[in-house]
Amino acid sequence: MALFLWLFQFISPIAIILGGLYLLEAPSPASLVVGALSAVLGLVVGIVGWADTVPPRWFWIKSSMNLAGNRFMTAIGYAVQFFFLALAIFGIVEYWG
Repeated sequence: MALFLWLFQFISPIAIILGGLYLLEAPSPASLVVGALSAVLGLVVGIVGWADTVPPRWFWIKSSMNLAGNRFMTAIGYAVQFFFLALAIFGIVEYWG
């Protein structure tokens, strides 16, 4: 799970950009439903995988950017990323498929 979350950190910025571009151009209702279902999956992955993203205690450094780094905000972040990932896949299939 930790390896998946680490790899997903590199994929998600590209997926958010491509999914956002697809969302700007009238997406189909089916793609929005699949995006919502994948957002629920992302919510579950965020809740379960939160412990894998927390560094050990001796590396804890609190900055202004990490104040919202709790389990709930991590789960919401993964839900948004999974939503845009589904839209990015729909966009890639529609334009280049």
